Amino acid sequence: MITAHVPRAAIVSPVAAGLTVAVLALNLRPAVTSMGTLLSHIETAAGLSPALAATLVALPTWAFALGGVTAWRLRARFGIRAVVSSALGVLAVSLIARTLPGDITIVAGTTAACLAIAVLGALLPVIVSTATPGSAACYTACLGAGSAVGALLTPTGVAWQLGLGCWALLAAVGLLAWQGSSRHLSVPAGAVPAVRVSPRALTPRGTIATLTVHFGLLSAVTFLLMGRLPTILHAAGLTPAAAGHHFAAVMVLGVPVSLAVPFLARRVPHTPLAVGFAGSSIAGVTGLMISPASVTWLWTGLLGVGLGALALALVDLNRRTAGDPDTTAALSSVVQGIGYALAGVLALGLGLLETATGTWTWSLFALVVALVGQALTATTIGDVRAASTSPEVP
Repeated sequence: MITAHVPRAAIVSPVAAGLTVAVLALNLRPAVTSMGTLLSHIETAAGLSPALAATLVALPTWAFALGGVTAWRLRARFGIRAVVSSALGVLAVSLIARTLPGDITIVAGTTAACLAIAVLGALLPVIVSTATPGSAACYTACLGAGSAVGALLTPTGVAWQLGLGCWALLAAVGLLAWQGSSRHLSVPAGAVPAVRVSPRALTPRGTIATLTVHFGLLSAVTFLLMGRLPTILHAAGLTPAAAGHHFAAVMVLGVPVSLAVPFLARRVPHTPLAVGFAGSSIAGVTGLMISPASVTWLWTGLLGVGLGALALALVDLNRRTAGDPDTTAALSSVVQGIGYALAGVLALGLGLLETATGTWTWSLFALVVALVGQALTATTIGDVRAASTSPEVP
């Protein structure tokens, strides 16, 4: 296990922890899945080029990379209360800003929103690591629920600006809830950790590299599906409404799967669980590649089960640090930061491949290759135990 030689302190009370984890996790995905739901409509209404549309799909992963890398440093300097409050405020404002006219505003607003989400996502394992055991299940369930509500409840019968901007309300509610629940923090407002653990101090490097590659591959798959699945299904001959229903079904199915992950992770070895999720996604993507319009519900159902891979990876970050908040922040920052950067390159490449070939067949084939890599790295992670790290004082 990765551990740090620093004192552990409870961050939130058990009652506040559930609310805190739930409201933060719910805000991590609607900004992304709402874009996936409306992307085809935005391309038509706003005149987005195919290259810009592909960039918008890959953009969240790059922003998540940058935000994830800096999250641990922000926490060490300003304290978790101030950082989370600022991130929620930026998220609310940027979700509205990206609905303003112009290609620059939609790109800038999406970038700012995803940077805020990245900081929240990297710090959530820190909160979970010091909360009650049930917080891990709440975390993964609400992460999946956020994906589902973004896909299912984004209004499509109105102007796309309203469909995207309405999720600023959820961020505003999250900020209000955080302001109340974070008062239960065990450290004074504005206090910062006396000792921090740098990502550079984490060992062994091989294990961390494998974790990072694994996270990058599964994130590329997850975000490509979040951003492009309706487009893929529509290109296969489904009506926009049917494609939207299948997309929402994938996200909804991810909720119970994500909820079950923390319980399964305590009872089933990591390797068969991670390989099983990858195998489900491989079957689903292969089905879409070979016969997308036939038994589509089976293919999308398999993809929904495969979304459990991301929840498992996030839960695994906490398990490998023995729950220490400083080490969890460092490991989460490096794995999510570099992993999302890799995912961004893959997601953009797959989108541009479709633009160049005029078909999703080759992109889906490349996605299967990435999923095989996800399964192979999962077996390596299961066989290697992460060792300890030393604290690094600023």
